[in-house]
Amino acid sequence: MEQTKPPEPQQLQRLFEQGPDLISFYSDFTQVINTGNEIIFQFYETIPGPPGPGGAIQTARSRLRATITVSMALAKNFANNLLKQTQIEALKTEPPK
Repeated sequence: MEQTKPPEPQQLQRLFEQGPDLISFYSDFTQVINTGNEIIFQFYETIPGPPGPGGAIQTARSRLRATITVSMALAKNFANNLLKQTQIEALKTEPPK
């Protein structure tokens, strides 16, 4: 009986690009909502008000920049990736014991 070799794995090159009409922004506040069927991420930016007496900022407002709704499976994948990345960063910044 003749044995067949398993097919060789293919390599895939992936290119991520952002189109010229897509938005990119910085968010300093995020809200996460679980609807039971999906997860909603809302990203906000904080905008400081004009300085008051003495130059101190007395008010700030938050402006909603984006709302993203994802499936529960994608939200779990997203959360796992965030945890991995934050653990990697924590290991980089912790002093050796």
